[in-house]
Amino acid sequence: MTCSRRRALQLLGAAGATAATAGCLSPGSLDSYALIADELDLSSIGRPYLWPDPTEIDAVTRVDFATETKTAHLSELFETGSVTVQQWPLVGRDAWGSETRPRPTFLERDGTFYEVRIVSERSLERERWHFALERVYETPPDDATVAEPPFDLSEGDGRVLDAALDAVYAGNDGFLGDPEFDELQTVEFHRELDAEASDLVPSPAFEFVEYEDEYFRVVTERRTVEVPEWTYAITEISDTRSEFTAHAREKIVERDLASSELSESARQVLDDAIAEDPRRYEEGAPPSEELDEALGALGIAEDLEPIANYDDRVDFRNVVVEYRDGVYRFDLIVTP
Repeated sequence: MTCSRRRALQLLGAAGATAATAGCLSPGSLDSYALIADELDLSSIGRPYLWPDPTEIDAVTRVDFATETKTAHLSELFETGSVTVQQWPLVGRDAWGSETRPRPTFLERDGTFYEVRIVSERSLERERWHFALERVYETPPDDATVAEPPFDLSEGDGRVLDAALDAVYAGNDGFLGDPEFDELQTVEFHRELDAEASDLVPSPAFEFVEYEDEYFRVVTERRTVEVPEWTYAITEISDTRSEFTAHAREKIVERDLASSELSESARQVLDDAIAEDPRRYEEGAPPSEELDEALGALGIAEDLEPIANYDDRVDFRNVVVEYRDGVYRFDLIVTP
């Protein structure tokens, strides 16, 4: 079975939230409910929970923030204990049905470990320029202005153009055909990209881009967007690795199902999910009593809506529990 890199990333979590699960699944290969699990080794805490270098966390935008910008945010965080940022998810978030939920996140600085948490969050409405490339399958008119490598652009504009090309190819593995998108994939000029100093917006000097024997039409738009803003705060944990590991383990592991009073049928659901082949449990709608019980034990059932309420697939990601003789991370995929 084959699937695109975009599909694999959707299933594994765009922020690296979930380690490898049972192969590459597509909605067509799943029943209505698929419970997937993998075993975790928490003897040494690492990504996606611990970030020794938080500047490696990408901003939620196609053109990442400069390392210097992230470093300045971190300096304020460690000097004052809190910082407010836009579009930089320092605390990881996992898909949780139609919403998301924060993931336990830890930082290391000068040999000391810290827990970072979200104090407040809000969504800001902003007007921002967008730049995009749209693939065309005919040669541009003779009088059209066509840009081709090497592009004579500023560093910032070069990053925007590269990101626009990446957006076009994002769903293409290079051998599986054309990417599939329902709408134009744009690059937003965020607060670190100076739209007023750009030669790409509002009117670039070229109408088309030729790249690797393909042509793309240039599109610029000014859009109203919702910009996430978070205020983060830190708490010092320890300068001892063993103490940090013990603390982090308590935060990451949500439940102990090893001694819970689950029925044998509900345990069989969990056992099927952690089995090596195919490492998932599936069933159609409506969910059975044993699946309901298992999801209740995992803490998913209370937020799970009837499948008729979902128009598109939803995931409940990264439920970490003790079970049997190990620690497992469970994901529920609901496919209407």
